[in-house]
Amino acid sequence: MAATYFWTINPLEAYPTASGESDVVFTAHWQLHATETVGETVYTAQSIGTQGVTYTSGSAFVPFEELTLELVQGWVENAMGTGSVDNMKAGLATQIANQINPPVVTLQSPWLTPAPTGSI
Repeated sequence: MAATYFWTINPLEAYPTASGESDVVFTAHWQLHATETVGETVYTAQSIGTQGVTYTSGSAFVPFEELTLELVQGWVENAMGTGSVDNMKAGLATQIANQINPPVVTLQSPWLTPAPTGSI
């Protein structure tokens, strides 16, 4: 099964007024999440960051109260570029693959004996 991805975006930084508009968003704080279920186990990974977004005076303006996750996610992905988003998703998929099949494990030395139970 392949990983599935979803965004959370919060908070948004905005100028109180800019270009004749109110609450003009200029930075989105985001998290890109990946999940994959194998059997009954859910594996997760995430990447976090901020992305600057630009409003150009004269272009269509969406009032702050009317913003949606999908709209702002589109702004973030467009500002990042398709290649960057694809690379992040590939990195998250690798993190999950390494959780499912760890490339390195830490083992206790076989000559050490465990402490007896019940002793102090």
